[in-house]
Amino acid sequence: MESEQTPTDAAAADDYIEKDGKWYDTEGRQVWRAGTLVYYKKDLIRMFFWLYVGQFSFFMEHIALPMLFPLLMMKKGFSALEIGSLWAIFPLGSLVLFPIIGTLSDRARTRWGRRRPFDLCTTPVWFVGLLMLPFCTEYWHALIAMLLVGFAGAGSGVLNAFYNDVVPPELLGRFSAGMRWLGSVGGLVVQLGAMRLFDAHPVLIFIAIACIGFVGEMVMLYKVKEGEYPPPDRSPLMKTAFNFLKDGFANRYIICVWFAIGIMSLGGPVMGLYFSLFFTDTETGLGLSAMRLGQVMGIGTIIGLVLVLPAGWIVDRYGPVKIFARFSLIVGVFQILMFLFADNALKVTLFFCGYAAANTVLAATMIPLMYALIPRDKFGQLSGANTIVARVLQIAGINLCGFIITASNNDYRYVFIVGGVTYMLVPCFLYLVGKQAYPYGDLKPSITSN
Repeated sequence: MESEQTPTDAAAADDYIEKDGKWYDTEGRQVWRAGTLVYYKKDLIRMFFWLYVGQFSFFMEHIALPMLFPLLMMKKGFSALEIGSLWAIFPLGSLVLFPIIGTLSDRARTRWGRRRPFDLCTTPVWFVGLLMLPFCTEYWHALIAMLLVGFAGAGSGVLNAFYNDVVPPELLGRFSAGMRWLGSVGGLVVQLGAMRLFDAHPVLIFIAIACIGFVGEMVMLYKVKEGEYPPPDRSPLMKTAFNFLKDGFANRYIICVWFAIGIMSLGGPVMGLYFSLFFTDTETGLGLSAMRLGQVMGIGTIIGLVLVLPAGWIVDRYGPVKIFARFSLIVGVFQILMFLFADNALKVTLFFCGYAAANTVLAATMIPLMYALIPRDKFGQLSGANTIVARVLQIAGINLCGFIITASNNDYRYVFIVGGVTYMLVPCFLYLVGKQAYPYGDLKPSITSN
C-alpha cells in the first residue's frame, strides 16, 4: 500500500472522491480537505498535535496575563485607573494594526503561506515587551513595554484565519473545543501552580510564562504548513481600503454580526482584569491571596475541562448561533448575581464556578460562530473590521470600569453590572443577524450557522 502522504504532497493530486459528505482517495482511504490541503489520518493527527502545542502555551499565557498583570502592577503601587489605562494599550494595538494585517494576509502569497509570516515577525517583539514589564518601576516604563506587547501582539490575530485555512471545515467545532480544552489545562497550570508561587516570586513567574508562550507559538508556526491559494486580488491600495470599509461596515448584516460578537468586549475586562483586583485588594475588595485566587479560578477551569469537549460536539451538532446566544445570556446572569450577592469568598466561588461553566461553552463557540457568519475568502479582511469594533468597545470597557471603580471609592462590585448587561445583549444582536440578508453572494462561510 502507498505510504501516507503529507498534506502538501496529497494536495497535488486531483483523484479524490466525495461520498456521503466524506472524501476518499482512489484506494478507498478516507481523507480530510482544507482548501488545497488533503490530510490522511496520520497527517491530521500530526497537524492537530502541533496546533495544540502552540495553543496550550498561547492560552496559558493569555489566561495568565489578565490575572498576573494587575497583581504585578498593584505590587508596584499603580492605581486601578493607571492599571486600566495600561491594559487598554493591549486592545489599542489590535485596533490600529490588525485591520491592516488581516487585509494584507488575505492578499499575501509567500513560501511560508499567507498568515504565518505576520505572526512569525511580530511574536519576538511582544515577547521583549513582556520581559520588560516585571522590571518597570515608573508608569512611562510600563507604557513603553505595553506598547510593544499591544502593537506587536496584533500579529497573533491572524491565528484564527490561519486555523480556518488549515483545519478541515467539518472538524472546526471539535478542533476549537480541543483547543479550548488544552488552553484550559494551560490555565490550570497557572492557576494552581504559578499563582501559588506568585506572591513570593512575581518576576520569575511572569518571565517563565512569557517564555513558554513565546516558544510554543514559534514551534507551532514552524511545524504547521499552509496550502496553496488562488491568486490574490491586486486592486490598488485606495480601492482595497474602500472595499475594506464597504465589506466590513456598509451593510446591516455585518454591523449586527460585529455587535453580536464585539459587545462582550465592553464587559469582558470585568471578569478578567478587575476580578483579580476585587478578589485581592485588602482595602475595598475581598483581601484574599493570589494563591486563593488561583484556586478559585482553578476550580472554574476544571469545570471547563469537563464541559469543553462535549461543547465542541454540541456546536457541530446544533450550530454555533443557538449555543452562543443561550450561553452568553447565562454568563451575563452570573455576573449580575456577583454584583447582588458576592460579599464573601464562598459566594464568589460559587458564582464564579457557574460563570466558568457557561463561559467555557461560550468560548468554545466563539471561533465556530465567526466561521459560520464570515466568508472564508474574506476572513482576514473582515476579522480586521471586527477587531476595530471589538477593540474600541474593549478600550471603552476597560476605562469605563476603571472610572466606575474610582468614582465609587474603589467598590469593585459595580463593574459586574457592566459585564452582566453587555453579555445579556448578545442574543438580541444575533436575532437581528438572522433577520438580515447575507451580502457576500457566492463567498460562503466555512460552516453553516445552524
